Amino acid sequence: MTTLFRRMLGPAMDSLAPSLRTVHDSDDDQIWSGDARIWASGNPVARLLCRMMRLPAPGSGVPVTVRFERRGDTEHWHRRFGDRQYRSTLRIRHGRLVERMGPAASSFDVSAVDGALHMDLVGFRFLGIRLPRWARPACHAVEQEQGAAFMFDIPIDLPLFGRVIHYRGRLEKIDD
Repeated sequence: MTTLFRRMLGPAMDSLAPSLRTVHDSDDDQIWSGDARIWASGNPVARLLCRMMRLPAPGSGVPVTVRFERRGDTEHWHRRFGDRQYRSTLRIRHGRLVERMGPAASSFDVSAVDGALHMDLVGFRFLGIRLPRWARPACHAVEQEQGAAFMFDIPIDLPLFGRVIHYRGRLEKIDD
């Protein structure tokens, strides 16, 4: 079966850096490990939202483990940042990547640019209710390679609150 990201990107998948192709173009379940730097807003409402979604707590050198599971047309990403864990389920719907995480569902346009993977948030539902553009989060996530490491950079902004959380880090594959 063709992988989720191969179906999204088609031949552009071949232009991604090797570590990104390893993560996103394999049928095998994988575990990647590394560290991250996490910045989070001091706003009490923004902090509560991050805690509700079990997003990473602020810190530098935070240990990270991500387990990627492939199940047919669906991928499950299990993330651990320090002592916080969360998981999401990814699938394709109407030509977009949809990531469901708890009560939220985010729709992304996905593209390959200069060997990097870009995921731009274009739709968001919370508790099944579609948020209009002016009320939804903004996220332009980028994955790229540095050396042989998989690098991620994920900023999330909310209207009225600005930058809620920004996490970036590096991962390397743990061999079986």
